[in-house]
Amino acid sequence: MEVTYELTQRDFFDSYIAHRNRSPFTRWIYRLIVTVVFTFAGGGLVLLVVRPNSQLLSNLVPVFALAVMWGYLMWASPWWTARHQFSKQPAAQGPRTILLDSSGVHWRWNGGSADIEWKNFIRFNETKSQFLLYTSPAYLNIVPKRALTPDQVGVFRKLVTENLLLGSSSAPHNKRISPQTWVFLSVVIVAAVLLVMAIRNIH
Repeated sequence: MEVTYELTQRDFFDSYIAHRNRSPFTRWIYRLIVTVVFTFAGGGLVLLVVRPNSQLLSNLVPVFALAVMWGYLMWASPWWTARHQFSKQPAAQGPRTILLDSSGVHWRWNGGSADIEWKNFIRFNETKSQFLLYTSPAYLNIVPKRALTPDQVGVFRKLVTENLLLGSSSAPHNKRISPQTWVFLSVVIVAAVLLVMAIRNIH
């Protein structure tokens, strides 16, 4: 199977979001923290309108700071990361061709090529708009679905699934908690502590 396509900055953004939400745990913890933080920040704004005073404002500063931080993590950071990755990788720009056969996946682009055997892929993730092929827990290759016909989408999915199942390296990686997840949990805990302290000061 052979397909030619071009990557865009939006592809990098979508892959970043898909990678961040690759497990139900990380997806829902992000949503939970953002909901809690913005609910308290909104409630704080209402209190300031109803009962404006400098003491209340100083107590709400940590809550507003958390809202800004999580807003950046959820929306601004993925766009900045996608823009940086796309603009700083000449190989990601311009047409590229992917060929899938029994030996592996072969990429060709203007100025380079890559041939990766199936045994080097640890897993793949399918989203609404992409196929993501992982050669490490953090490194992935993007194949946008818009480059494929409906029939080719099915063939691509079948080829990748069947060949990854033949390998022995794909299963263990899905059960490990990545270092990024531990860092994220640490940030969540710190944010929760600051939020509780701010709420106690308000009362």
